Amino acid sequence: MNKPAILKTLMDYFMSKGRVLSIVEYKEATDVPMRFQVAKRAFGSWGRMTQMIEHKMRVDSTVMEAPKAKPAPKKAEVKKGK
Repeated sequence: MNKPAILKTLMDYFMSKGRVLSIVEYKEATDVPMRFQVAKRAFGSWGRMTQMIEHKMRVDSTVMEAPKAKPAPKKAEVKKGK
């Protein structure tokens, strides 16, 4: 697995748990998607992996709004004289 695939797998797992698990919690869990060593090795450290997940979650949760359309100018009412 490459780094982006590992990151996505771990993000999905942590999203199902509701938070990023610590090293001890991850090692004790029985339903992990991959071994601890595989997850850690791809990023160099557990801390770096958690930083990347948190950054990706912030980036993904940013919603960009479409620019609002400007209202059409109102037509000036022409008063008819008597």
